Amino acid sequence: MKERPLIFERFPGLEGKIPWLCLGEFPTPVQKLNKLGAELGLEKFYCKRDDLSNPEYGGNKVRKLEFLLADAKLLNRKSVMTVGAWGSNHILATTIFSRKVGLKTIGVMVPQCSQEYARKNLLLNFALGCEIYFANGMLSAVARGGKIYLQKWLREGRPYFIWAGGTNKLGILGYVNAGLEIAEQVKQGLLPKPDDIFCAAGSCGTFAGLVLGIKLAGLNTRVIGVRVYDRVMVNSFAVLRLARGSLRLMQRTDPAVPNLELSTRDFPVLHEYVGDGYSIPTDAGLEAMRLAWELEGLVLDSTYTGKCLSGIISLARKGELKGRVVVFLNSFNSKPVEKLVEKLPDWKELPREFHHCFEGLQGRGK
Repeated sequence: MKERPLIFERFPGLEGKIPWLCLGEFPTPVQKLNKLGAELGLEKFYCKRDDLSNPEYGGNKVRKLEFLLADAKLLNRKSVMTVGAWGSNHILATTIFSRKVGLKTIGVMVPQCSQEYARKNLLLNFALGCEIYFANGMLSAVARGGKIYLQKWLREGRPYFIWAGGTNKLGILGYVNAGLEIAEQVKQGLLPKPDDIFCAAGSCGTFAGLVLGIKLAGLNTRVIGVRVYDRVMVNSFAVLRLARGSLRLMQRTDPAVPNLELSTRDFPVLHEYVGDGYSIPTDAGLEAMRLAWELEGLVLDSTYTGKCLSGIISLARKGELKGRVVVFLNSFNSKPVEKLVEKLPDWKELPREFHHCFEGLQGRGK
């Protein structure tokens, strides 16, 4: 296990100036998907197992939070405020890891499709001490969140704010590091140089960081985002802006970080696999989840990774990936979340504004 991130090894001028603390076990392994590859006609199909980034709770948020929570601690903040859907994996990860480093979490939550995992995440957040508030949408979340932020600041001290998905110029560095990590695994012979890396694109921090890391490592690899959220947020222009922000942060901190010519062509987005919207399962995504589990024992989700893999499956069946080295980033947590608490609370213990997430389910075995 690495004691410091590769980004500090590659660019020593960042160490001590960019905040970081260890939350995960890196590098995460790469796994050759022999059975799924045979099913799809892909001889060189691999999975980057970021679902194993932490032994208690894995997934892509761990890498981002290593930088974000370190910054919160450096600034002597006592709490973290973040936003996301009420079943958000990001808010749950923030709650789990903030708690580990002595920080309280405040979550402003917006609607999403009601699924079992989402209800479980909401109950876990509450059980683990996250202070939860409901908002009717992202604009409402900004308005209500701003009011709560000011109240907390005046009464308890200024919270550290983290945008949805942990995506900002600092959090993105977690996936710059992942890109460098993949390049190092290529160097070590653990996988051939990828032609294509596919990742789910929601808040787009993972996508932006991977492209930067791969480019800084000198790999001629195409990173492709499979859109799982609204197009206004997930598009090549938005991801380019995020990547440029992180690159500027690195260059201001360490002049040895090279300049990269970035354009929208570096951030291809597949829009066809989102279905009816964020967190709404698709038949193709559910089929991808089934294949991943039955053939490779991989645990995926229907909101992010299932849709991402469904995009790969579709392209493979069209013959568009034939002969290419393909890497699928499993950014989901595959660890059983039930083990995080002794017992989940009853949903009726939640603030009343969240009861609608559960009402009407009792007679349906949910």
